This record gives sequence, structure tokens and C-alpha cells, in this order.
Amino acid sequence: MEHVSAPSVGVEQFTPPFLDALRSVGDEVADTAVTEFFDGRPAPVSELFSALAKAVALHLDDEDAPGIGAFVRAEEPWPDWADGDLVRRGQQVFGDWGPQLGVALWMASLPADYAGAKGAEPLLRTARLTNNPKRRYLETGQMIIDAMTPGALAPGGHGYRTVRHVRLMHAAIRHALVHITDVDQSGRLVVGPWDDALGRPINQEDLLGCLFSFSLVGLASLERSGVRLDPADAEAYVHVWNLIGHQLGIRDDLLPLDRADAETVFRAISVRQYAPSDAGRELTATAISCMQDMLVSKRLRGLPATGIRHYLGDETADLLGVPPPDWTRAIFAFEQGSDTLISRTVARVPGTRSVTAWMGRRLFHSFERFERGGDRPNFEVTDELRQAWGLDAPD
Repeated sequence: MEHVSAPSVGVEQFTPPFLDALRSVGDEVADTAVTEFFDGRPAPVSELFSALAKAVALHLDDEDAPGIGAFVRAEEPWPDWADGDLVRRGQQVFGDWGPQLGVALWMASLPADYAGAKGAEPLLRTARLTNNPKRRYLETGQMIIDAMTPGALAPGGHGYRTVRHVRLMHAAIRHALVHITDVDQSGRLVVGPWDDALGRPINQEDLLGCLFSFSLVGLASLERSGVRLDPADAEAYVHVWNLIGHQLGIRDDLLPLDRADAETVFRAISVRQYAPSDAGRELTATAISCMQDMLVSKRLRGLPATGIRHYLGDETADLLGVPPPDWTRAIFAFEQGSDTLISRTVARVPGTRSVTAWMGRRLFHSFERFERGGDRPNFEVTDELRQAWGLDAPD
């Protein structure tokens, strides 16, 4: 098999004290921009978020969007370690297996992120502030679609802009959770004062853990489904996520990490952070409910919980409060066999049929039907990916 040598900073620095220190670090550049933009805007948090999103979408200048204008227009070059060939190859992996990776995103990557007890708390508080979980899942999916479109991560490209927008929203969440308490129309406290024992919201350790949840857990979910990737393809997929992580504001000295080193650091973070939490259980229950709505069929209501257990294992599922599996276990057993056969034969044929691909297409179709509201554009999949995934073909 082809060998690919991917760059890595190594794992020696990622000691417990070093990871402890990362919990107090946010993203200085984005945090400074957001603080300047929010300064003197006494409004409900949801309105502040909407104002920020509008400023980004309209590419307002510094006069109309202080702090934000320059950040949005900046076109930062790739870091020296970014390998264009590996980035393109990693994006092609997503092109080949997008529906399956879409299922992995929802049934594995997001729940894995919720398993980190301290990192789940800002996610739950944000969900309470925005009060629209389905839209948040859709926007995460859109970021991944945009970022994984070939060429889109180039400075100024569509994926680059989308990732940079998410980076700003992370900074907005950090600012809001640390500086603002919020009440609903009845005066009930929705989000109270931030607990400094949790570290900064969306800190560097949590950003790394989230990055691994998308890259490493995504790959593990493909393998759990029966897909057999070339190791070089898997390495390239981790590399493109390293570049996305860099563009999301992960600190320069923490990246890149090749797959083996990333697995080592992810284990270190998981041992420290995976624990039962009310926030993790509530986020997971909400995700399961949204998946059930999107699947429509009542006979498949047990599929999301069964899928989380299938991909993450019972230990992680138990700490997230995931219900026990039901008859849909048979679907995942069949999935492993069908995707193994497809990965060895006709994996690259547009519209390839497999159980996981079918579930992934249902997910993307549901996203496309969902109205995001306000000035936000609807969910979009490029024509190239639509054809590759068979989104226009009847299931």
C-alpha cells in the first residue's frame, strides 16, 4: 500500500499540565474582533448573534462593523506545513464517502463531542440561547460541505469564508457566556454566570477534542460501518481537518498532528474529559430527537440511539444517557456487510447503494428542506457532490 508521510508536531508536549493550561486559552484574534464589535451593544444575546451573522454575510466594512470588517476580509495564507496534495486527497475522501460521513457526523462525531463534560457545558448554554438546535446541526453540516469542496479552503475561498465565520461565532459564544447573563421574556434566567472552573468556553483543549471528533471519530465510524479506506486516504483526511482546525483558530503550535499522533492526543483528552454530565445528556437527547424528526418513519425511531451505541460503544453511550438499542441493530449489522462489499467493489460509482449511504442521503435531503430563517441561506450541496452521492436519485 502507498505510504504517505504527513507532517506532525509530535505528542511530547501534550502533558496533563500543558492540556490544563490550554483550558484557559481562547482565540485572541477572533476574541478581540468580537469584543470590539459587541462593545456598547446592550441587546439580547440572540440579537447580538444575528447582528454578527449579518455583518459577516454582508461583508460590512470596519466603519459599520468595528472589529469584524477587517477579520472577515482577511485572507490568511496556509501554514507552511499544509500539503496541497494531501488536502485535495482528503477532500476526495469526503467526496467518495459523504453520505456515510454525514451519518457519522450525527451519530458519532457530535455525541463524542458531548461526552466531554466540561466542553459540553458551553454547547448546552449556546443551545439555550439560540433555541434552535436543528439549525445549529445544519450549520455544522454546511461548514463541512463547504470546507470539503475541492479548492474551497484556499484563502478567500467559499469554504475558507464559512470556516472563518464559524470561528467568529465561537468567539461570540465565548464573549456572551463570560460577560452576559440572559433571561427570557418572562424574566426566567436562561443562562447564568459562567463557572471559571470549566475553563474558558470553547478553549483550545476543547477545540482540539472537537477536531478529533470530526476527523478521527469520522474515520473510525467509516471503519465500523465496514468501509476499508487506504491508510494514505485516511491520513489525508486527517490532514485536511488539520487545515480546517488551523482556520478555526486552533493555536499554531498544536497542529498539525498525523493520524497516529492525533489518536494519542485524543486519548489523553478523552481520559481527562469524558464523564457523565447533565449537559452531555441533554445535548444528546436533543440530537436524538432531531434525528427522529428527520427520519420521519416511526418504525425507525430507535435508529439514532442504536446508531450512537453502534459507533461509539456502550461505555460512551451510557455516560451520555443513550437509550438501549432496539431491532434496528439488524440494520447496522447489515450495513457493515454492505459497505464492506461496496468499499471493495463499486465504492466510487455515483449513487452507490448501501444502508449507511441511504441514511446519509435522508439526512442531507432533510437539511435541504429545512428553512434557516432570517438572512441565512438554505442548506446547499454542490452539483458535483449531489451527483457523486446520488442525491437526486429516488431511494
